[in-house]
Amino acid sequence: MNSALKKRVKSLCRLAPVVAAILLLMHTAAFAADGSPEWRPIYDIIMRWVNFFILVFLIYRYGRQPIKNFLAGRKHEVTREIDRLEERKQEVENQIAQTHQQIQESGKRFEKIKSRITEEGKRKRQQIIDQANEQSRKMLEMEKKKVASRIAQARQQLLDETADRASDVALAQLPDEITDQDHRNLLDLYLDNVNRMTG
Repeated sequence: MNSALKKRVKSLCRLAPVVAAILLLMHTAAFAADGSPEWRPIYDIIMRWVNFFILVFLIYRYGRQPIKNFLAGRKHEVTREIDRLEERKQEVENQIAQTHQQIQESGKRFEKIKSRITEEGKRKRQQIIDQANEQSRKMLEMEKKKVASRIAQARQQLLDETADRASDVALAQLPDEITDQDHRNLLDLYLDNVNRMTG
């Protein structure tokens, strides 16, 4: 880039006298046509061009290195900023990828937890049903035992009352002269009846 700039400046320096001469001839012809013998406007134009080339030379000679350093520094700063932005972009992309992965893992975990809760609910429900069935069975067995016990008590009470009435009737109807044989016969009859009732 320096060599191209040097070539341009050299070519401008070579062309400067030619351009100045052309401008001088053009202005001289223009003033000759006007009939004005004044040389000041031509001098002003030539001095403007001379000042322009001096300014270009001074910028090239003394301002080239600071401008070059400034542009190089800016280039370095821009490069560092681009690298920093690229790193930040990579970090953000990594964070996005991690977030996507966490979302997928959270979805899988949620499905597992949901499945486990569903299975636990089913197991608890079956356990409650089994406990209720067991309690019902025990209650039925207890009620059956209570009913059987009441039936046995009622049967025993009925037998006792029947025996008492039978003995009362026998004592009322039989005369006082009952022999020991009659007592034995009545006792045997009573025992037979009791055995039959108890089954």
